[in-house]
Amino acid sequence: MARPLVGFHDGCALHGALATAAAIEGVTPLVHSTPGCALRGAFSSTGAQNFRGAPIHLSPISSTNLAEKHIVFGGASRLREQIKNTLSVLPRGLLVVITGCPTEMIGDDVPAMVREAVTQGEAVVDVGAAGFLGSAHRGYERLVSVLASRVGELNLAPASEAPGLVNIFGIVPRYDETWASDLDEISRLLAGVGLTANPIFGPGGGLSSLAALPKAVASLVLSPWGLAPAQALQEKSGVATVVADGLPIGADAVEKLLRQLAAATGAVEETAIERLLSSERRYEDFALDETLDALSRLGRRRVALVGNSLLAGSLARFLVSTLGWEASALVLTDEPDGPLPTDLAGRVVATADGVETAAAIRASGADFLIAGARYGALAAELGIPLAAIADLGGRASLSGGFVGARGAARLLAALTATPVAPKLFTPQAALAAR
Repeated sequence: MARPLVGFHDGCALHGALATAAAIEGVTPLVHSTPGCALRGAFSSTGAQNFRGAPIHLSPISSTNLAEKHIVFGGASRLREQIKNTLSVLPRGLLVVITGCPTEMIGDDVPAMVREAVTQGEAVVDVGAAGFLGSAHRGYERLVSVLASRVGELNLAPASEAPGLVNIFGIVPRYDETWASDLDEISRLLAGVGLTANPIFGPGGGLSSLAALPKAVASLVLSPWGLAPAQALQEKSGVATVVADGLPIGADAVEKLLRQLAAATGAVEETAIERLLSSERRYEDFALDETLDALSRLGRRRVALVGNSLLAGSLARFLVSTLGWEASALVLTDEPDGPLPTDLAGRVVATADGVETAAAIRASGADFLIAGARYGALAAELGIPLAAIADLGGRASLSGGFVGARGAARLLAALTATPVAPKLFTPQAALAAR
């Protein structure tokens, strides 16, 4: 008999679509569902940052607040009314109608209501994101795919030309906890080789960024959740898709990513890549030197990692290739589609369930755990140290990212700040691990 999920890491698809829409400046989400869906979705807009209560930064969220009579007789007329009311009181931008479970089940003709507004010159689009369709990451995928495939129909102001524009897909606002910091650092790295990042979300995004999607030279996919939007844009506008192995953590991963983009776009000079990589390697070497003594006390570890597909695999690769650690288990909490990472075959578990996650950690024989702070009790039970990389609160989104050499330095700082009984490990062995 099936049982409820325990310690679920994500919200539902509606929550993810709502958080995604709210992270685009100029977009107003309209939830076509019951009051509880909109309210809970609003409270969950902080995602993995784990706040309690209504966040003070809440974006304007409209809702049809369907009652029992609408479920029985249909809520299309209520949606028409709410679209009109919302457009009358909010600044003009883009209105995104997000449908929840009740309206998907009763079969409201949402596209017809949206077409009425569009024929009157309004920028409105609808996205089916009922909670039963999947997790918050699925909601991101569905919403961004719709925007990418229909961007030419949204009555947006034309975007200005930007040389070497690269769309960034696969980072889910707020549910990927360090989303803003990661987007900022990726933008910095791309600018270092003459490319321009187009992140859609945060201070570097907005409606102008959305309108510029078809003008990019490539779409960079950083997690499986960004593949469908990139493919939709490729089919519609011919923008090339570049699939990366998650976030580029450390100088070696940055090099691989930049060379992928250079090959796909033909817009990056080799001298620019080498100049940036030289700076990244110097920064990473400095961070390793600064933490060498603490790393030598940590010793070579068997580590279990718990995180989403954007981050966990990249962390494991850095620990294995740079520190010489062994990744004994990798738990992907967002349950991505498609094949699991082949370079970590046999050690990867995809589950959103806390009980299954704990079982995988116990079975791994790990002597070090990298996971969210919620796993502190399990680490204490097993008698192993925990380096908390998630559930850290709002500060993580601004300054806690792991991209590039600077991100690698933050990871080293988190590892070496973890209280742990020292192993017998000589400085010579630590140098060899590097």
